[in-house]
Amino acid sequence: MITVLVADDDPFVRRGIADILNATPDIRVVADVDDGDKVAQAVSRFRPHAILMDLNMRRMGGLEATRQVMQMPRPAKVIAMTAMDVDDLVVQAISAGAHSFLNKDASPESFYLSVRAVVSDNTLFSADALRRIVQSSPPVAAAAPSTLTNLSSREREILCAIASGATNAEISAQLYLSETTVKTHISSVFGKLGARNRVEAALVAFRAGLIA
Repeated sequence: MITVLVADDDPFVRRGIADILNATPDIRVVADVDDGDKVAQAVSRFRPHAILMDLNMRRMGGLEATRQVMQMPRPAKVIAMTAMDVDDLVVQAISAGAHSFLNKDASPESFYLSVRAVVSDNTLFSADALRRIVQSSPPVAAAAPSTLTNLSSREREILCAIASGATNAEISAQLYLSETTVKTHISSVFGKLGARNRVEAALVAFRAGLIA
């Protein structure tokens, strides 16, 4: 069973997300909090696999709460939530360690698919959303190509597949590799790029021009 913590200052949002996730056979919301300053304590108590984190809360925003979670041993996977599709807070949340991002107005299916994705070390995002993140981020493209020279040709293929939003299973099928081999390559790519998750790795690919 996948366990989830919901952090949002709107009780109707918390209830709606809980109803969506608890209707699935494999996901349960084990706790919810109404502000970011309660997240760390709830994580310590309930040890959720994933956190749906609102980025705009009253006393402490989701950005700072994400930073606190990332300092904890074996941190939960954080999915940043925003009322906008992609904004500056999303960019900062990814830099702080968030594993994925989600629009609050997304379909119910997107919520449980996103949770399942991050818990299985995948993520759920669109190439268009990544482009908008790149466009709103500080320019760092000049440093990216030299970083990519450390990647083997196979690792570049893996990186491009990650940037397309492909899951490990999809990459395995595309490249005729076992999922174990794919995971090994992905770990190597993350290490060479200094990326903590698939979104950060995908952003490197976009900034380096590997993805149009």
